[in-house]
Amino acid sequence: MKCEACGATNPEGMKFCGNCGRPLEAPQPSVEGKTRMCVSCGRAIPWDAGICMYCGYDYRAKVKKGTEGQLLTGGILSILAGFIGLVILIITWANDSNVIVSLYVLMVCCCVLGLIGGTAALARRWYPLAVLGSAAAMFNPAFFFAIPALILIAGSATRFKDYPETM
Repeated sequence: MKCEACGATNPEGMKFCGNCGRPLEAPQPSVEGKTRMCVSCGRAIPWDAGICMYCGYDYRAKVKKGTEGQLLTGGILSILAGFIGLVILIITWANDSNVIVSLYVLMVCCCVLGLIGGTAALARRWYPLAVLGSAAAMFNPAFFFAIPALILIAGSATRFKDYPETM
């Protein structure tokens, strides 16, 4: 059954288009391929359907209203955590003669990853790198900036340009 609005092919018997969600003409029963149960109406729908053809429930990822600043804030906090952590480590390294070199190198790497992750978040690219960077930034002296950064960046996955449209 072809949708008149978008031209997508839908299994017979569906009431709504699985691509655009508009009502289809004549619903008829259908059984085809791998299915799953709709969380709204409980009927079997195709595994890759973005919208339930029976009740119209939308499974596509949506951006929540009012979350526009979360990704920006998370990126800035991750960059702050990396930068402030580096400053603290440099000052501590210069004033302390009993330093554990491997620990300092590890913390400096975490600070640099925080800077990279924050930059990726501000660019709205490379979601895994942005999350990894903000998570790594938690292992430096300025971790108190990295914890909210990780929460804000991880919660803003759909705001990334390379986030997949269909799950």
